Amino acid sequence: MRALQEGVDIVTGTPGRLDDFISTGKLDLSGVRFLVLDEADGLLSSGYGNLITKIYNQIPKVTPEGARLQMIVCSATLHNVEVKKLANKLMHFPTWVDLKGLDSVPETVHHVVCHVNPVTDTAWYNLGRIRVETDGVHAGDNVKPGSRSAECLSEGVKLLKAEYLVRAIRKHKMDQAIVFCRTKLDCDNIERYLMKIGGGSKMVNEFSCVCLHSDRRPQERKDNLLAFKNGEVRFLVCTDVAARGIDITGVPFVVNVTLSDDKQNYIHRIGRVGRAARMGLAISIVATVKEKVWYHKCPSRGKSCHNTDLLENGGCTIWYDERQYLSDIEEHLGVTIPQVDNSFDVPVNEFDGKITYGERRGKSTGTGFQYHTAQLAPSRDQLMKMEKLAQSNFLRLQTTQTWFS
Repeated sequence: MRALQEGVDIVTGTPGRLDDFISTGKLDLSGVRFLVLDEADGLLSSGYGNLITKIYNQIPKVTPEGARLQMIVCSATLHNVEVKKLANKLMHFPTWVDLKGLDSVPETVHHVVCHVNPVTDTAWYNLGRIRVETDGVHAGDNVKPGSRSAECLSEGVKLLKAEYLVRAIRKHKMDQAIVFCRTKLDCDNIERYLMKIGGGSKMVNEFSCVCLHSDRRPQERKDNLLAFKNGEVRFLVCTDVAARGIDITGVPFVVNVTLSDDKQNYIHRIGRVGRAARMGLAISIVATVKEKVWYHKCPSRGKSCHNTDLLENGGCTIWYDERQYLSDIEEHLGVTIPQVDNSFDVPVNEFDGKITYGERRGKSTGTGFQYHTAQLAPSRDQLMKMEKLAQSNFLRLQTTQTWFS
């Protein structure tokens, strides 16, 4: 607070905290000259569109000296429709700088799908006492192994997915991976399960893990992320929202316990591997039947809510169709994602020979670096031209103002 009162050049903050400081008069926007939105697509999908407009409306659009407000919007999914609408609404003739083009999967990322079929894989019938705790959606249903009811198969999917996660980890001897779950409750359940079967807070434990989502205390989130980045634990279990903005170089594996219903989130998730020219593998565990899941629209947003009726019946659940979401993702990317069976054996001839995930692509020859340098060259040249033009215009404007004065 003292720094704000004395005056600072740059203020960085989360939406909620900024809203609080602005509303209480602790943050004065009258002197703002630049407004930068990072992860703009995530802000919009999280419902912060009105807050962005509110902040924008409180910032002077032109200074007494005649300088116009400069607005910069950054997004990993620049072609997002909502981002384009925001730009058209708030920005003056925005210039689009696209460093990647339309959504695509980098060559350093291998992504595969493993289907979970609770009808043909009956291992969930007899898992014993050590099993994952599910989300409680079917707590009031008469779920009996062997039944073909939708509720029974849905519960089977929940149980099998945790088993498949463990199988994938062991198959690929994963020593570091990000595990994505759909909800905060799912994250908690997966974390407890991994701890139960051999986890802990130390790297020596086979399933050592930490959890990252918005219900965890800020200091805990900070400590957990730091532990994962420093290699003190093997697995980071998190939601899409919690993972946004995290930059961890060299993560070799990502496992999607539940496929995202948002095509852009799929790109974000698998983009966590394959960074800095390092090879990465993303595995998505996809159910062949619909799964009944929580979808809270209640005032408490799930706090102490046990209404398992469907949304259309006034409840807080929906039927989640991963097969459809997979089809949507494949159509969006224009590819058919390779499939593996539940042994998680990724054939070496499926890609380009023997791969060590986490190592640099073309490590021995350096070709991976050269390839990406050449690939980014046109964008680099465009940025250089724009920078030169911007500086020339600025100098011309300064000269004009001096002449008129």
